Amino acid sequence: MPVHTFTLILDRRPSDEELATLFDTGCDDVTFGVEDGLPVADFDRSAPMAADAIASAVRDLDSIGVTARRLLDQDLLTLADIADRIGRSREAVRRYAAGTRGPGGFPAPVNPAREGTVFYRWSEVAPWLRDHLDIDLPKVDLVFVVANLVLQTRLHREHVPHMSALTDLLSV
Repeated sequence: MPVHTFTLILDRRPSDEELATLFDTGCDDVTFGVEDGLPVADFDRSAPMAADAIASAVRDLDSIGVTARRLLDQDLLTLADIADRIGRSREAVRRYAAGTRGPGGFPAPVNPAREGTVFYRWSEVAPWLRDHLDIDLPKVDLVFVVANLVLQTRLHREHVPHMSALTDLLSV
């Protein structure tokens, strides 16, 4: 069975008692730590698919009262990050985004703004770069993008009036 490696950002560090409970139940594929001031859990989880691995890790954390807030991923990037990732100049990538270079149709930013840092989703940019500029890039595993959306939904769902109207959209 494949091993899936991923990091979950937690609401807090587990106590020693919670760690003991977790390890006693057979969860021995996780290391806890702090990354950039955030409590994290690094998993190397065996499962048929990455979605299964992530879901079972979240359930294991739930069982000890620790909440997985999100999955650490590299989906949100600036144009400079994109340039670094593909080995092109920042100016070239800026021009792709502006439509003054390349075929046009560059994916829209997540947060279009006149001021401040603008972010793009790698899960949208990478396919465009492959399809329109013939840049050899690995396919983006969308399970991490969707897992983050699910974890955010879990965190906020009780604060959204008539949440069922939104969850019904998943069955469309």
